[in-house]
Amino acid sequence: MPLSRLDAKMAPMKCFARCIFSLLLAAAICTTTSAQPPPGDKSDKALLEALMKKIDEQNAKIDALSQQILKLEQQVSAIRLGVIIGETPSAPATSASTSEAPKATQSGNNHVVAKGETLTSIAKMHKVSVEELQKFNHIENDRKLQIGQTIMIPPPASTPSPTPPSPNG
Repeated sequence: MPLSRLDAKMAPMKCFARCIFSLLLAAAICTTTSAQPPPGDKSDKALLEALMKKIDEQNAKIDALSQQILKLEQQVSAIRLGVIIGETPSAPATSASTSEAPKATQSGNNHVVAKGETLTSIAKMHKVSVEELQKFNHIENDRKLQIGQTIMIPPPASTPSPTPPSPNG
């Protein structure tokens, strides 16, 4: 039985030794895994850098296109007859827009949407209702009107009745 007493005294020391061994093993594992970069880390960095480069190239292209659009808009505005909504009309432009008003009310006329124009402003310009414009051009959502879009101008509501009244009377 003296052996069991010895075992009883050694049990806490064995437990302590196991704990120390476990801690040392855990520390060794942690230092080994933290010293090595995870596989694919370098390829992820390279991929991110390649994507960043492509984004920068696309942004440069967008900037160049935006500048070209600005130049074209300036050229078109110098050539454009009439008044763009939101601009202050000059005296000759006002007379030109009033002389164009009768032409615009004829059926089959087109209108190219300019910056700042809405269906409401176009309808007022051509003396038709917004609903007529929408029906005539099959426009369901007036917010999807695009600059440069060509829309057809319907005949005004007051003139589409050139048909004589029925000959019954």
